[in-house]
Amino acid sequence: MSKTIIIGAAGAVGKRLCAALSGAGSKVIAADRLNYMPSSVRQVTSVYVGGVDVRDTEKLDKLFEEHGDADTTVWNLAAPLSVETAMSPEVSQAVVIGGMKNTLSSMAKVGCRRICFTDSIGSFGSTAPRVGAVARWLHENPTQDPGSDYGVQKRACRELLNEFKEKHNGDPRIALLPGVLHSEPVWGNGTTEYALDALLAASQNKVFECPIEPSTVMPMVFADDLMRGLINLQFAKEEELREPERLYAIPGISFSAEQLFREICHFKPDFQYTVGPINENMDKFSKLWPDTLATEEPLRDLDYEADVTLPRIVASVLNAHSSRRLGNKAAFRSIDTCESGRINPHMLTKYVSKYLIRGREKFGYTVRRQDMVTDIVAEALAQMDVDQDGVVSMDDFLGWSSTHDLYTLVDDYAVKNADKYASE
Repeated sequence: MSKTIIIGAAGAVGKRLCAALSGAGSKVIAADRLNYMPSSVRQVTSVYVGGVDVRDTEKLDKLFEEHGDADTTVWNLAAPLSVETAMSPEVSQAVVIGGMKNTLSSMAKVGCRRICFTDSIGSFGSTAPRVGAVARWLHENPTQDPGSDYGVQKRACRELLNEFKEKHNGDPRIALLPGVLHSEPVWGNGTTEYALDALLAASQNKVFECPIEPSTVMPMVFADDLMRGLINLQFAKEEELREPERLYAIPGISFSAEQLFREICHFKPDFQYTVGPINENMDKFSKLWPDTLATEEPLRDLDYEADVTLPRIVASVLNAHSSRRLGNKAAFRSIDTCESGRINPHMLTKYVSKYLIRGREKFGYTVRRQDMVTDIVAEALAQMDVDQDGVVSMDDFLGWSSTHDLYTLVDDYAVKNADKYASE
């Protein structure tokens, strides 16, 4: 069985990659700076290691001493998104560049060769091709200005990976990602995430304020396609990877905000949007990046091409939001047994105890989840009371549930506090 260490496993790409690689038969060791892994990661991995910050060399060395060897593949996904980097470039540099140096150092100590890294369209600057941009262009134009700290930091990582290849016979592989779209309820603060914001607004019948010029075209990829591309990159034979630096774009589809909005209107005819207020960073980055990415190289060497179309993306995301909202309404009504229009501690305690507590699993006989119910309910009610008026209404519950769910809250609370209850 192949073995894969994923650093940054709790992130947007990391969570999906854990599931995809586990499904592909790899033993996944999930590592993240979070002390406790989210349930979505724990459920699909056999080993998860919390508290691993790429800036902490001791923690990284320990991770690789315990789980790394010459046959282990590593994914280093620890990196802020484009807008986050622009807001805190010093912190981002320590994580992205410093973290890559530390990761490669720890790998070399145990003879680990293969490392996969996610680069970005943010590495392209204003002089890059607008149409059919090939990832190797970055190799051929190493001094081009990407126009952002984000792109500069990605380039520095590519240089470190080349050095690792030369000095340690490394096997680095780089996936150049466009904007990543998906149907999950939570996403980060990147430029292309405007599309996810628009789809969420449409699902809630809200007017969307477009933060970029609506005519600007950007490349995107749906998460399902992306996972196929990343897995193919990881498992490809070295001799099959003919591109310089083993650097490959993972293309999906390209569209403008205008095109997205027209497609949304096929499903939500009353969808409305306004232009602005324009986000300075998002608008700047959207105009720096290529409109489309080349497809020939990933098809030739990785046997990868995108399957998902814009109509399918819009339908999938809108359906997911709609299903969650309907499910959350049903959950509220199940909790509110007296149909009062609000949730109180007694109602929630009854619901959690009946449907969400599953005994002692994973904690032996020293901890019972039943003993946690009172504290779990108090934590849940505090989070759900969005407007902090002391009442959890249907609107409060739906607002909270758009990015949370009770099952995960219960599961994560139990894992985080197991030691506390065991000592009592």
